[in-house]
Amino acid sequence: MRAAVIQSLRDTHAPPADAIASTLGRSSSAVTAALHALADEHRLALIPGTDLVWMAHPFSAVPTNFVVTIGERQWYANCVWDGLSILALLGDGILATSSPATGEPIQFNVSERKVTGDALVHFLVPAKQFWTDIGFT
Repeated sequence: MRAAVIQSLRDTHAPPADAIASTLGRSSSAVTAALHALADEHRLALIPGTDLVWMAHPFSAVPTNFVVTIGERQWYANCVWDGLSILALLGDGILATSSPATGEPIQFNVSERKVTGDALVHFLVPAKQFWTDIGFT
């Protein structure tokens, strides 16, 4: 189930439960239950109060301030870490974001698996606390 979601995010967009059900030959109710189980296990996140995928790390299913570009394709990431993870998975490209302090644009370039850029990355929330409030993290 998680693989189907991630593949869909990689290829096009976040699939609704009925599209996943059709792809996997399952009922929509079974897919919805599986999505909630995955969310309970912190394997993905659903948009609060819905059955819609919000995040399947490293991909974001909703627009964010972390835009990954490879050639003509773009994806949203949840943070710098996830943006660089998308590039590690899919190839050389650009992660564009902005400084939370100043709003100034920030760009990281990945070429031949090396990251360059003129910014410092700081993780405000320790990794062991990410899921306390994944939307804030």
